[in-house]
Amino acid sequence: SDSFRNDDILTFLSGRTCEINNTDAEGRLVLADGVAHATMTTFDGGTDDDTHRTMPDLVLDMATQTGAQLISTGKKHAAIVTNCETTEHRAVAAGKRSGNLVHPLIYCPEFTN
Repeated sequence: SDSFRNDDILTFLSGRTCEINNTDAEGRLVLADGVAHATMTTFDGGTDDDTHRTMPDLVLDMATQTGAQLISTGKKHAAIVTNCETTEHRAVAAGKRSGNLVHPLIYCPEFTN
């Protein structure tokens, strides 16, 4: 079968690996490859300069990826996790203006490597 099971090790587009310990995490698995793809700088094999992709200034994922967010911020606040304080402040301010409230979660840079 092609499906994954607990204890399987998957290799993502970025080359990083992940051990599956919850088969209800398929959204996060797709997100991992999506973010890697969005942030890759590659040539598509053409000779025209327009075929070059450059690194985006910002990758914004707006998704409901975890029930832990509901516990952390409740039903009326979205959560934001970012390594950019300016982005965090802008998201919180936009939420206040729009009524779609946003609360920052703790950013743990020690988990980024």
